[in-house]
Amino acid sequence: MNIITIHTDHDGSITISKNGVFILHAQIERFSNVIASSVPTSKLLNRIKDLRMKFDKVFISFLYDSSHWLWVDMLKKYDLIKRKGEIRFYENKHHHYFHACCAAATVGESEHMVVIDGHGSPFLKGKEQETVFKNYKKTYMSQENIGRDYELKTAEVFNLQKNRAFRSCGKLMAKSLHDPELGKFQKHTEELIDKVMPRGSVTYTGGVAQNVLANSKYKNIDIKIDPLCTDQGISLGVMNHVLGRKLNLQDNPVYLGFKPKYDLSKFKSFHATNANVCAILKTRPVGIFQGRSEQGQRGLGNRSLLIDARHKDAFELINKVKKRESWRPFAPAVLEEHASDYFDIEGSSPYMLYTYQMKQRINSVCAVDGSSRIQTVSKQNNKNFYNLLECFNNVNKIPLLLNTSLNLSGHTLAEDLDDVYYMMKYGNLDCCYLPELKKIITV
Repeated sequence: MNIITIHTDHDGSITISKNGVFILHAQIERFSNVIASSVPTSKLLNRIKDLRMKFDKVFISFLYDSSHWLWVDMLKKYDLIKRKGEIRFYENKHHHYFHACCAAATVGESEHMVVIDGHGSPFLKGKEQETVFKNYKKTYMSQENIGRDYELKTAEVFNLQKNRAFRSCGKLMAKSLHDPELGKFQKHTEELIDKVMPRGSVTYTGGVAQNVLANSKYKNIDIKIDPLCTDQGISLGVMNHVLGRKLNLQDNPVYLGFKPKYDLSKFKSFHATNANVCAILKTRPVGIFQGRSEQGQRGLGNRSLLIDARHKDAFELINKVKKRESWRPFAPAVLEEHASDYFDIEGSSPYMLYTYQMKQRINSVCAVDGSSRIQTVSKQNNKNFYNLLECFNNVNKIPLLLNTSLNLSGHTLAEDLDDVYYMMKYGNLDCCYLPELKKIITV
């Protein structure tokens, strides 16, 4: 039984399974290079076709747009649905439930499943509802309008369209550390989240769960946060639902994309070791491209842009590619076993969901309040990235690197080497490391 689930509204995604076994999950925008896109493209459809699967069942969730019909037409055009294949649609009344199902797959179920979203549930009197599930039944629904108000404030501050501000909420969060009035707004948001959050064990998801400042209040208590908490995880939630909520991706909840194709015909390539790359990282940025792409909005070592965080011009050199505002710090990746030497952390934080105070301040990866949104890296979690960080530590006596996502400003996270080629040709990226091939590529 081959099944594909598709979410066709903003932050669209697909998830594929075969005979009840998870195959892949991928964000649609990575194949159109249009942020938040849900429209099928030939690039994505051909990648699906490469799997040599025809689907017995197609499940499509949507909120308000009409691209679900286009998906049906294109799946048929590419001969991806069996002749008697079933097609089923889910509308927005199921949206929060699918968020909960996604979280159950990525981090596990808890006594309470909490969904605090931006604009996904049916509105009641113009307000977004927050939902608490117990045994997947709604036990509590509030109308604090937390996520929607945050989006509207983001639109106001940065002069954005109201319904397109959801991907810029992180900017507002960062700005709140510099602006007293926005700081009050951030604190009010945190108070409202506390008001909704039940006592006991909690699995927490929905777009608001990206607010790492708010999350950090919960890092040492029994609250598990879904790393695919945005609508990009909805198709995964649908898949977990149709598989009877038996999907378990807790050992690998983010590195879920297509396997990479290594066509180097457009590049100059050179043999390289971790030591070679570490030497370059001391002077300039290096991309890293390996394995399945991480899903979500953050590069976590498979599609990342790296540099020695101590370099006096680290921020400026990275910003030639990223073009981020000066008040938005970058984040570090650090060897898990050394994280507590540099940050006030106990345990691990592999998905950049929390902030921690820095014990030894490094300005390029530290916010004005002394906090850092860190990624801890273990050999089990990401072997190749771990080995690179370990080599850097052995040579340079520091177990961390500045780590940001591999993309140009205004572009989506790199999915394949064509995206890397574009960054090199039209951006300011000099080279990229392919640890699986032990090569550095340039143009």
